[in-house]
Amino acid sequence: MVTIKPFKTTFINPQLSQRNRLVCPVYDTIDETEYARYGSEENNIINVTTRKTGVDSEEFIANAKKCLDRFFDEHILVERAGPALYIYGIRYTLPENILGQIPEIARRNIYFAFGLVGLVKVEDLGRGSIVGHERIFEKHTIERYNLMKACGMNFSPIVCEYNMPGHEINNILEDYLGFKRPDLVLREERAPLVDLELKGTRHLLWEITETEIIGKIQQLMKDENVLILDGHHRYNAANELRIKDGVDHTMMMFMEGGDRAVLLLPWHRVVRQMDVGKFGLQVERYFETIWEGELGDGFHTALQDSEGRYDVRIGLYDGKKFSVLRANKEDVKRLSVELEENVGLDYIVLNEWIIGPCVDNGNTDDVVFVDSMDEAVNKVDTQGFDAAFLIRPLAIEDVEYKAHVEMKNFPQKSTLFLPKVAEGIMMRRF
Repeated sequence: MVTIKPFKTTFINPQLSQRNRLVCPVYDTIDETEYARYGSEENNIINVTTRKTGVDSEEFIANAKKCLDRFFDEHILVERAGPALYIYGIRYTLPENILGQIPEIARRNIYFAFGLVGLVKVEDLGRGSIVGHERIFEKHTIERYNLMKACGMNFSPIVCEYNMPGHEINNILEDYLGFKRPDLVLREERAPLVDLELKGTRHLLWEITETEIIGKIQQLMKDENVLILDGHHRYNAANELRIKDGVDHTMMMFMEGGDRAVLLLPWHRVVRQMDVGKFGLQVERYFETIWEGELGDGFHTALQDSEGRYDVRIGLYDGKKFSVLRANKEDVKRLSVELEENVGLDYIVLNEWIIGPCVDNGNTDDVVFVDSMDEAVNKVDTQGFDAAFLIRPLAIEDVEYKAHVEMKNFPQKSTLFLPKVAEGIMMRRF
C-alpha cells in the first residue's frame, strides 16, 4: 500500500527577482562546466545540493549546512504555511539528435509531463510497494544520507512511476488546473507557486489543498505499486534516515507510466583501452553485421527494428564508420536462460560479450556513459576513445517487468528518464 501525505513545501521566495538564476539541474547530472556556471551565483541552490569536484565530502556538507541556514535567515527560501499535495509540471522540447533516438510514434513538438508530489512512508526497497530497477553505488548513498541528515532536508522529489491505464489521476490534475496538455493555460484562481525556466525547460508547481480532492487521489493511489525512475541513491539515503534517525517519510513525485511526455532514453557507452583483437574475435563468435553506413535514418531504423525478444542489436562507431551488430539469437537465448533475465538484453549482451572481456578487464574508468549519440561520436573522434556502442531505448514496460516480475536490476546507467526535475523548485524540511 502506498499512502500519500500532504506536506509543507519549501521553495524559493516568490518575491525575489531573477529566480531562474537560483535553481539548477539535479546534482547527479552536473559536470564541472555546469557547476562553474550555476555555482558562480552565491544564492543558487547548487551550493547546497552538489559537491564540487575536488572538494572533500565532509567539507562540502559543512558548507552546505551553513549556506542553507543563510538561505532561510535571508528569506531566500520560504516554507508554505500549510500542507498540500503538489502538481509539478515540466514542459519541454527535444533537439533533433535526441528525437532521432526514440520511436517515431513517441516524437512530439512539445512535451508536458505532470507529476503528483507528496510524502510517502519509506520502506525497504523491493520489500513492499516500492521497487527500484538500477544498481547503485554505496558511496553515493552515504554522501546523500549525510547531507540530508545534516541539513534536515529533501532537496528534490524522488521520481517514481505508477501504472494507471484509465489515467484517473492525470485527469483529476488536468480538471483541477482547467486545461489539457500539452496546452498551458494559467488561471488566476489556480496560479502556480513556481513558474521558472531552466535550460529551455519550464518548471511549474501548483498546490492542492482541497480535502476532497486529496482524498480522491489518496484512494486511487493506495493499491498501486510504484517503480523508482530517478533517485535510487536518494531513496536509499532516505531509508537510512528511517532506520538510523526515525525519519519515516520522504518526498516523492508520482508520474504515470502511460503519460506520453514521460520518455525513456538510452545511455550509450564510449570505451578506451579496448583489446581490438579480442573484440574482433567476439564479434565473429557472437554477432553479424547487418548494416553499415553514415549516421542517419537508415542507421536508426536498422538499430531500432526488432524481430522478437532475443533480437539483440547494438550500434557501433569505430572512428571510421557506423554499423549495426545483431547477436546470434540462440546464443542470446542461452544467456537469457542462464541469467534468468528476459529484458534489457542489449545491455546485458554488451556487458557480457564485449565490454567485460575486451575493455581492460572491464575497468570502469575506461567506460564513459553519454546520453547523446553526437557526444559519443565526438569522444571517439577527438578524445582518444576507441569505440562508441550505441543502444536503442528500452520501453517503460521493460523496466516494469524487470522490477516487478524478474525483481532484478539493470546494469548501472541503463535508463535515462525524461523529463528531469530541477533542484530548487520544491524541497521539504523535516
